Amino acid sequence: MESKWCLLKRSDGDRGRSGKRKVYEITVSGNLVTCEWGMAEKPARQRSTHLFATEQGARAFAIEKMWSKRDRGYEVAYAV
Repeated sequence: MESKWCLLKRSDGDRGRSGKRKVYEITVSGNLVTCEWGMAEKPARQRSTHLFATEQGARAFAIEKMWSKRDRGYEVAYAV
């Protein structure tokens, strides 16, 4: 089963003042977690992947990452 969280935050500095946003996506697929982030208006993003021994470990990491981003001002745009 795959889970995904998409979080958004207003960008810092001039980009933020002009209404631009940052995006952070967390995808859990089995025991693999993929995190992608970058400028919301651009398709190119940075990516990191994390492989865990269990699906439960991957899901726990993803949930912790989501809360960490919320603590930094990101808001959940959607979760599936």
